[in-house]
Amino acid sequence: MERETSTSKKLMIEEFTRLSDLIKSKYGVSLWLVEIMGRRHSYVAGHKEESFLPPQVIYLNEEFAVVSNNWDKIPEKEKKKLINHLKMFSGT
Repeated sequence: MERETSTSKKLMIEEFTRLSDLIKSKYGVSLWLVEIMGRRHSYVAGHKEESFLPPQVIYLNEEFAVVSNNWDKIPEKEKKKLINHLKMFSGT
């Protein structure tokens, strides 16, 4: 049995993929979207990167969060704009 993805989740993933590609090409920073499932965070989309240090998680809402090891490489103004856009897109 195939699991269905809601239209809003599909649009969120498409928008996140577009933005994470843009951030990766502009700043060389990997961002990935995770779905929050209780205490577990499940990878959904983006450029996941392994590191010795734990990644920093920014919560968008109760269902999604954005993760990166290099938030500090993105200018603060652009990071806020990105997070606000994703929060709005995710319905918060």
